[in-house]
Amino acid sequence: MEPPPTLLGITTFVLHKVAVAARRAVAEGLAAEAGLSLWRFAALAALADHGPAAQRELGDSLGLDPSDMARLMDGLVADGLAERDRDPGDRRRYRASLTDAGRAALDRGRAVVAAVEERTLAPLTAAERSGLRALAGKLLTGEAAAEQTVAEQTVRQRPE
Repeated sequence: MEPPPTLLGITTFVLHKVAVAARRAVAEGLAAEAGLSLWRFAALAALADHGPAAQRELGDSLGLDPSDMARLMDGLVADGLAERDRDPGDRRRYRASLTDAGRAALDRGRAVVAAVEERTLAPLTAAERSGLRALAGKLLTGEAAAEQTVAEQTVRQRPE
């Protein structure tokens, strides 16, 4: 049975349904073809994009609790996908970085994500895909800006 027309008329409902299906397909593909979970893929991608980083900074960028990030990094290190070494700028903390095996796993993961995105967006033209990406980015950054504004207002309203 199809979702009711009322729900299909709600843009955020439709976006959610598409996102859930795509996320499921990505998670299954990453597990089967790259041996990665979504979080492992995200951590490897963050390390590749930003370079070596403190574990806490990496967790913050992914929105992960520090204890969850520690467990995630423990697994990546144990599997040889990442390594930790002392931060030369602050010997009290560790920096995480990708290994060659981590880069190879990330490359396999990127191929999975690209294939899922291709299947998901197949009904759209190239111009529509570009427009969708721009609009989704605008929604994401607008949401982040709104959250930042609320946080700033909350901080300003605290009694000193």
